Amino acid sequence: MLRSTKLLFAVSILVWGFPSISNAAVTKYGVTVSECDFDYENEKFCTDDRLKSYANVLQTGEPNFDGDKILYLFETNETGFVGQKPYRLVVIDTSTKTVHPFGYALSPASDSYGNPVAVNKAGAIVEFDFNIGSDRFCFSGNIDAYRMSDNYKQGKPFCFKFDKTEQELVREYY
Repeated sequence: MLRSTKLLFAVSILVWGFPSISNAAVTKYGVTVSECDFDYENEKFCTDDRLKSYANVLQTGEPNFDGDKILYLFETNETGFVGQKPYRLVVIDTSTKTVHPFGYALSPASDSYGNPVAVNKAGAIVEFDFNIGSDRFCFSGNIDAYRMSDNYKQGKPFCFKFDKTEQELVREYY
């Protein structure tokens, strides 16, 4: 009886431990990804193809964000809000070769009915604003994350600041 209880306990620890193991940092092709996925979403940041693309960007790209970082935007294959294929982004620290995925999916601006909404005078429905001299990233469009989706509001982009302690983009509310 004691042996079966120990076995059951060992199996339960193993099963409960899998979610944390699956999201552990992954290192391959000379880059380390700090987080492979986020709860309740399909985007996987540690696939072999993604790891190769981060390594390629690190080798061929120049810092474009916060001094020594590369803000890498890519269109995903996952279907996002209102059936669109959203953009995802990661921040690549060129000094540590660490990739920090961003928790939000980014989609072109639309109203609550799915109709496109212009975010600037040129009529664009998506706009990204960041530069090498700042740790701030702003986005005009819709954002999606589990329990945190929001549509663009005229003249009010979503802005995030790179938190050096947490090593992630943190949303600014104003």
